[in-house]
Amino acid sequence: MTQEVRMSGEDTQIAPATARGRRRRQGPGRVARLTLPVVLPLVVVVIWEYVGQRGLIANGLFPSASKSVLALVDWVTGTGSVQSLYSGTWLQNAWASILRILSGYAIGGALGVMFGMFAGISTVMRRLIDPTVNALRPVSVTAWIPLALILFGIGAAPAIFLTSLATFFPVYINTLSGVRYADGRLVRAARMLGADRRQVLTRVILPAALPSIAVGLRIGVAVAWTTVVVAEILGAKSGLGYVLIDSYNQFRFDYIIACMFSIGALGFLTDKLIEILFERRLKWVIRGGQI
Repeated sequence: MTQEVRMSGEDTQIAPATARGRRRRQGPGRVARLTLPVVLPLVVVVIWEYVGQRGLIANGLFPSASKSVLALVDWVTGTGSVQSLYSGTWLQNAWASILRILSGYAIGGALGVMFGMFAGISTVMRRLIDPTVNALRPVSVTAWIPLALILFGIGAAPAIFLTSLATFFPVYINTLSGVRYADGRLVRAARMLGADRRQVLTRVILPAALPSIAVGLRIGVAVAWTTVVVAEILGAKSGLGYVLIDSYNQFRFDYIIACMFSIGALGFLTDKLIEILFERRLKWVIRGGQI
């Protein structure tokens, strides 16, 4: 009886310590998880507002946070106190950029997946495609801009071409890696069970490569937004990039910040959209703890 009481007492002493250790392993609480992500942005905004109001950077040309927000509101709604050439035209210019992104991203993504699959499953195709792709990949997309302007002129076409090019490379590399490093045991097992080449490709290799393809597409959409803005700066008459460079020429630096915020927000939303689209297909990977 004495031993049982002692053991019981030890258990009651150990339990709180175990609970505390479990709470520590679980990480920060709910309030901390909600507040921590906004701490750094708030600090940045406060410093930004102070620096902008005091005119401490660029001889006072650098706009404050509040002035940039007002410019964004005017750009979106056209109801700002200080009207500009682009008041109320945000949707028009954002839609122009989105259409170029969708077109170029769809072309580059589809070609990247297709060529990556071919190169991954066939040694002959890999030797045919891979050297050329790896030779062109280090060439910066901006280096293609003069050629794109010569070939397609001013307008949407060069932006779509450059966006397709920029999207293709990360999608191709990730697709190729996913296909080449698919688990060989699964492929052998499928063949032993009588699966033909098409079934092995669609039922084994493609699902195994899907996480890598998803990563490539997410990288590709970020690169696509960067590229389309650069293309619009140099060769378009509409879009967020065009407004950004034109605002610079008009010394509307608050609009420059508004453009940057818009590009970041739209890029974040498109990335999240791709993540959501793949989430259902990749539940088996998430549950397995691989990502």
